[in-house]
Amino acid sequence: MRYKGRRSLITGVSLEPGQIYKIDPLDRKYGRNGFWVEVSDGKDKCRCPYENSDIFLSNWEVAEPGTR
Repeated sequence: MRYKGRRSLITGVSLEPGQIYKIDPLDRKYGRNGFWVEVSDGKDKCRCPYENSDIFLSNWEVAEPGTR
């Protein structure tokens, strides 16, 4: 998925707007309606919590197949 949020550094993974990352949902709740995802840049991984799907979708978009 392509990151479209603000530049941030989360546990060793630098999230840069416009870059593509692998996202894996984790079987773990965050608050009442939230969830955790694992983000990978191909070398390192980090875990990010999101309070709801609207917040997640405001930071991520589906990347076109074959783009990197």
